[in-house]
Amino acid sequence: MMFKLPGIVMAVFGIMIFGSCKKKMDDVYIVQKDIEKRDTVQVKTVFNVEEFRRQGMTDYEAIQAACDLVPENSTLIFENKTYNIDHTVFVEKSIHFRGPATLRRTSQDVYHLASPAVIGDRQLVLNTTEGLKVRDYFIMTNGKMDYTGTTQINLITAIDGNVITTHYPVGKFVDGSDAFPAGTLLLKDVRFFWILNKNPSLLPTQSCSFINLTFDGNRSSNQYTYSWLLHYGIEAASRDKTIIDSCTFMNSPGETVLGHNLYISNSTFKDINGSAIHTSIDRLQINEDEIHSEFVNNYFENTNEIPTTIEGHSEGCITHSNSGGYYTAENNTFINVGLSVIGLLYPSVSVNDWGTSDILFTNNNIRTPGRMVFGFGFLPGKLDNVNIVDNKIYELNPRDWSEAMEYYPGVIIENQVNR
Repeated sequence: MMFKLPGIVMAVFGIMIFGSCKKKMDDVYIVQKDIEKRDTVQVKTVFNVEEFRRQGMTDYEAIQAACDLVPENSTLIFENKTYNIDHTVFVEKSIHFRGPATLRRTSQDVYHLASPAVIGDRQLVLNTTEGLKVRDYFIMTNGKMDYTGTTQINLITAIDGNVITTHYPVGKFVDGSDAFPAGTLLLKDVRFFWILNKNPSLLPTQSCSFINLTFDGNRSSNQYTYSWLLHYGIEAASRDKTIIDSCTFMNSPGETVLGHNLYISNSTFKDINGSAIHTSIDRLQINEDEIHSEFVNNYFENTNEIPTTIEGHSEGCITHSNSGGYYTAENNTFINVGLSVIGLLYPSVSVNDWGTSDILFTNNNIRTPGRMVFGFGFLPGKLDNVNIVDNKIYELNPRDWSEAMEYYPGVIIENQVNR
């Protein structure tokens, strides 16, 4: 099992060189004149995404323009239609997104190296750069379908013709191979929303919300490799709360919601390759009492469908990495959730995390051929206040956790299995 660095680490270091990003269509800023019109009583804070669309704009460009231009704490309302998303939408202020609408990831953009590359290169010659932009993330793959055939994620900092400049130098594939011949595949990463601080050296502090939206990950057209590094749904690791209510996440090719300080309620996660929720944040940037999440009244079905040996981080419907755990999950339903309901539990493995402590998992309805917990990382350290108790289990693969309970007395697993 590999331990995954949280997305916020990439956010802090991967975009450090950016102060701003040139917009493809400069005339979107005409809208700013309308936003700045104020009367003596009230500032406009409710907008329709379509107010920001200009001729020739893609759906992504209209949404990104809206995010860039509305005032802090604005509400953005989507039309009741499908929006096609072909780049990651970066959110750098508190915004409240409202449906009804469907956001659908477009088919995977695939590029090839036109010239060979070697370890340490920071310029890559591609067959084309059409569809790429500065601030896009990508990985390369050597043709394997599983995560071991991919590189770590990288960032485009400049584009000149068919040459891209990358923030990180080219590194080895996960399997250790280091050959990058002409024809090597490069895959663009697309996340629906990534919540970031305008100052890339700081953790985000905003509170965003997503209500009554459907996120279609279009996994059938994003299968060139299975890797947890690609195509998160929403990445949100902020000091303030991120609220997700009455949303549907379906067809995710990888992990779906990643972060901490989440309140997820009345939502559906269905037919997804990776985990539905991944709790992860860097302890060096936040206090332990600031990261607790709540997952209540949600429905999970056919999640973490790709085995973790292939996808790299899909061992549970709810998984953890740096400072994982720190959540209450109550009154949820889990149906057919792959290898396990809850992912690997392990103590701190570095200065960046506190381990998977402070979990209350109770009063949930469970019917799955998998098991309750994927397993334990028997490492030095301890797990504190992990209580997986009083769940309503109608089908589950029973397992004896007595050895783990002796090793980690801070964990309690007490449920009546297979009622």
